[in-house]
Amino acid sequence: MRRNTPLITLLTGAGLGVALLISSMLATPSSKPASYSAPAASTSASTSAPAAPASPTAAPAAASSPATEPSPVLSPAAVPSQPTVTKSPAKATYAGRVGGGGGSVAVSIHGKQVIAYVCNGSTVEAWLKGTVDGNRLVMTGKNHARLSATYGYGKVSGDVVAHGTDYSFSVPVVSKPSGLYRATAVVRGATIKAGWIVLPDGSQVGSLEPASDSSDPSATGAPELDVATGTARAGDLVLQAVPVDGVTGSGF
Repeated sequence: MRRNTPLITLLTGAGLGVALLISSMLATPSSKPASYSAPAASTSASTSAPAAPASPTAAPAAASSPATEPSPVLSPAAVPSQPTVTKSPAKATYAGRVGGGGGSVAVSIHGKQVIAYVCNGSTVEAWLKGTVDGNRLVMTGKNHARLSATYGYGKVSGDVVAHGTDYSFSVPVVSKPSGLYRATAVVRGATIKAGWIVLPDGSQVGSLEPASDSSDPSATGAPELDVATGTARAGDLVLQAVPVDGVTGSGF
C-alpha cells in the first residue's frame, strides 16, 4: 500500500488538471464564434416590417390643389390663331388721285365728322360733308354732289360724283404737309373760296370757286399754294389757307 501512494497522488493531480482545463474552456467564450445570426435577424426584421402608412390627407390635398395641377401645353398647331385687327385712326386725312386720272380727292375724318373735296384743277370741284357710320362714309354737297365710301386699313375707297362725273377712288392716309386745304376771302362784298389737295409726292391740284356775285358758275384753277406759309396769291389778292381736319374749314 505504501508503494502505490505516489502513483495515486500523480493520477489524482492529473485528473484535477484535466478538470480545470475543461472548466476553463467552458467558462471562456471563443473570440470568433462559429455562427453569428444577429445581423441576419436584424435584416429579416427590417424586410418583414410593414412600411409606415402615408398621411391619409397629404395625397388628396396635393391632388385637389389647383396650384399643383400641371398647365396644359399646346403645340403651335393647336393654338388658335387670332385675326389681326387694324383700327382706323379717329383723326386722319386721306388723299390721292381718282381712278383713271383727271382729278384728285381728299377725305378728312375727325371723330364722327368728315369732309371731302374733289377737283380736277378747273371746272370740276365739289365740297362734301357727312358723318362716319362704323367704317362707312356717306356725304353730300352742292349741285347734287355725293360720296359713298368705306375706310380702314389705311385707305378710303369708294365713289364720288361731282358735276355729273362719277369717279372711283382708293386713296391712302397722308401726313402733313400733304392733305386738304381751304381758303375763303371776301372781296368787295363778294366771297371767294379756294381748295387744294396736296399729294404725298408734293404735287397739288386746286380749284378757285367763282365769286358769289359772279354770273359764271364755272370754277377755275387755283393759284399754287405755298404749304410752308399757307398762302396763295391770286393777282393782288393773298389767300390764307387753313388745313381741313374734319372740323376746321367745314363752313361751306
